Order: sequence, then structure tokens, then C-alpha cells
Amino acid sequence: MAGPEPRIGEVTPPADVLDYFRAKQLAPRFSWLDVFGQEHAHAFTVAKAVEADVLVAFRATIDDAIARGLTYEDWVNALEPKLRTLGWWGPRKVADPETGELKRVDFSSPRRLQNIFSSNMRAARAAGQWDRAQATKDVLPYLFYVRTTANEPREEHLAWAGIVLPVDHAFWDTHFPPNGWGCKCSVRQIGRAEARRRGGVSRDPQVETFAFRNRRTGETIAVPAGIDPGWHTNPGKSRAAGLGRVLADKIARIEGAELRRAAIAAIVASEQFARMLAGRAPRQAALPVAELPAAARLPDTHSAIVLMSHESAAKQLRRHPEATARTYAQLQDFARRAAPIFDRDVVHLVGEIDGELWHAVVKRTRSGRAVYLTSLHRIRPDDVERVRRRAARQLLGE
Repeated sequence: MAGPEPRIGEVTPPADVLDYFRAKQLAPRFSWLDVFGQEHAHAFTVAKAVEADVLVAFRATIDDAIARGLTYEDWVNALEPKLRTLGWWGPRKVADPETGELKRVDFSSPRRLQNIFSSNMRAARAAGQWDRAQATKDVLPYLFYVRTTANEPREEHLAWAGIVLPVDHAFWDTHFPPNGWGCKCSVRQIGRAEARRRGGVSRDPQVETFAFRNRRTGETIAVPAGIDPGWHTNPGKSRAAGLGRVLADKIARIEGAELRRAAIAAIVASEQFARMLAGRAPRQAALPVAELPAAARLPDTHSAIVLMSHESAAKQLRRHPEATARTYAQLQDFARRAAPIFDRDVVHLVGEIDGELWHAVVKRTRSGRAVYLTSLHRIRPDDVERVRRRAARQLLGE
């Protein structure tokens, strides 16, 4: 097991590193298998930290360590008095909520603390690096797998050193470091000239997998050989791709329409949404922007929470710059007042914002799990009838 590193963070870390960590929800769990794979992109957990106060202590001190670039020793010195106060420093017994069996946990163990510190730091940095790679892949289109710095490297990880593949290659879905407990591999984003100097783009790697059964959930999944189960996902991609739907699901569970609207309004007013409108969000990002009223909901759709993707925001920026932050802030009221026009998988909403006529296009996904805002623009009264006729033809299959 690799020991603590002198410094994992930076004194002033990129905002996306902290964004990743701070977006995680507390998830008190008994086993590391209870929060598994892609779930780690959205949930903060420490195995056996089943009391909320203990998990809060871990989260607060790790957040501070990331924000200030603290060393492992600094972090332990900040954590120890908090856990002592809570009675969780040193060995104790914890009951497994599934079986009732008592098991030993010791959060003063250097080995356990090193794992907690390193895994959280490295995952946050990896997520931030992925976001930056997405933002700059037009000029630096490749990722280069850098040889591990571990004293006892794993043979499979050594075999990946030197691989050059496009940023969006499927290999990085599972092999974007870290790739296991204590893994010190890394990737570096490079341009076309350096890729040529390194022999060009690599052939598609042959990825062998093994079946791993999660004994806590009973689920069996395929994990690439050489990667520890639980580390077989790309933290940045998992976070960006799923965050919108996670938020939509959480908002949908809030009781009371006004509270749901307030939650969405807070997101639309956030700095994260402002970055999306400016074209500076991760490519897979999506955020809730409104809730469809019952009269405007598409059939066979499981969610009424409307998401907006980075791609749609970028298209809006190019084609409809008249849709400003103020426009999106009024989208919820607009959706409640607008007249819906249905075609196959789309509902068109036509109504007024600031005394002008606007047209919103909301489309369901093929699975029906989510609905997305694909366009928001001004429309002339004469064009509304054209939208109606086109939608009618779609419904008739013409």
C-alpha cells in the first residue's frame, strides 16, 4: 500500500476540483460496497462512518485540505480532535445494519486514514482534470497515460503507460486514473504535434474483464483486469453525465410545488448555471431549469423536471444570445402559463416573457427517464401556426 504523499492538492486548486467534492451528498454507509462505482461521483461516504456527525467531520476536513492544499499530516492533525470529541478516535465496535454483526473499526489507523485521504483527493483531482480536458479538447485532443510513480507498480498499469487516445475514447470511461487503491498513475492532455512525436494515436487497447459480484447488493458487473472494483469508472464523466438526473430526481421527491420551484430557482441563479450559459461547463453537464405543469407533460415520461444540457446551452449561445440569465430565471413561470403544442416526443411551449412571445422546445429521451430543453427563442405570432401544423403532421406520421 502506498504511503501518504507530501502534497496532493494545490494551494489554490482549480474551481472544478472543489465543485466535484462539494457537490457530493453525505451518504453514511457501513461498507465501501454500499456506495459503488459511479455512485461515488455523487455521494461522500467513509466505510463504517455510520453517524452523520462523524461523516461531517471527515467531509469538512477533506474539503479544507483540498481548498488549501494541505498535506496528509495537516489533515490528520485537523481531523483527530474532531473524532476524539465524537468518541471515534481509536478502535471501537460498529453494528452492521444489515446483519446486526459487530465489526471493529479504527479511524486512528494510519493505513485507513491514508486510504481515505488519498482516494478522495485523487478522485477530486481526476474529476477536475476531466472537466478541463473536455473544455480544451479542441486544441489538446488527446490524453497520454503517464507511467505510475508507485514504488511497486502493477504490471497491468505499466502496460498502459504510453497509450495515446482521443479525450472522448471509450478507454477513458474505465481507465482514467486513479485505477485502484493507492494507484499513482496519471494522464496528461497533449496536442496533435506531441501525439505524432510519441508515435501517433494508439491502437484500440484490448480490454479484458472479470466478473465481480458485489456481496452487499448481489449485483455482478464486468470490471477491467488490473483495476480494483469500485475504481472502474471515470469520476469526472460519471459526475457530469449523471448530475442533472440526480438533481432532477431529488427535486421531484420534494413535497410541495413551491419548494420544488424554489430549488430549481436556486440552481438557475447559481454560478454553475452561469458557467453553463457562458459555455464554460463540462461537456456532459446538465442542470434543472423548470418543472412542466401537468397539462404540458409528455406521455410515457417519468420526470417533469426539465433539464438543460451543455450542448443545448452552447447552441443557445450561438443561435439565440437573446436568451439571457434573466430569461431563464422566468422560465418556470413561462412554462406554467404557456400553451403546450404536442408532437411525438416533443412539447412546444409558446407564451410571453417580458411582454414578448417566446418558444421553448422540450424533448423526452428515448427511455422516457428525462426531458430536456433543446431550444428557447423569440417567435413571431405568424410562426406559431406553422409550429402547430408541423406538430400535427408529426403526430399523423407524415
